[in-house]
Amino acid sequence: MEKRDRGAAVCLGFFDGVHLGHRALLSAAREIARREGLSVCAHTFDVPPGGKGAPLTTLEERIALLREAGADTVAVSPFDDGMRRMPGDEFFRRIVLGELNARHVICGDDHRFGYRGAWGAEELRALCREAGIGLTVVPPVTLPDGSRISTTALRAALQAGEFARAEEMLGRPVPDALRHRFPSAEMLNKCRNYCLTPRKRVKYNSANRI
Repeated sequence: MEKRDRGAAVCLGFFDGVHLGHRALLSAAREIARREGLSVCAHTFDVPPGGKGAPLTTLEERIALLREAGADTVAVSPFDDGMRRMPGDEFFRRIVLGELNARHVICGDDHRFGYRGAWGAEELRALCREAGIGLTVVPPVTLPDGSRISTTALRAALQAGEFARAEEMLGRPVPDALRHRFPSAEMLNKCRNYCLTPRKRVKYNSANRI
């Protein structure tokens, strides 16, 4: 029997930016899938569920990055009015169990789902227990200074022109396409680098005068 017929280890989230926190979910899913003979599926939406501005990555970029991070398949649900109003338990039954054939679910500790994000990890735990499938809640991934890696923190770093910090969160260089979405921040970053670069002092004497 092929892995996809046995079910999937399903990662839940929007995965904007596909940073190290997201990659930790995929890493956990790969290990579970290897142990239980499952495929790895990442579930996302076509647009941000919260409707908070433009995402950091396009849908095409997200799919490519999730596959590169270890997803065998990337399932994309349209976040239309029906999906927006869907209660968490219905989302679990129709999408997670029905469409994705989940046998194990992986999410972050702050994951929210269902109408107005009213459902979280504890409610998901109860649903998985009732359905007889596994659940793994992945703890937050932090930077060396203890800051939590999140899409919100990543966006804040990009807006501030702190591209080195953003790269720590991504675990890879900030692509030019993403830098260009924050032109003011890119200019600020270049100015900061210029100002911090030691300059050669010129000693003036009479020969330098005009």
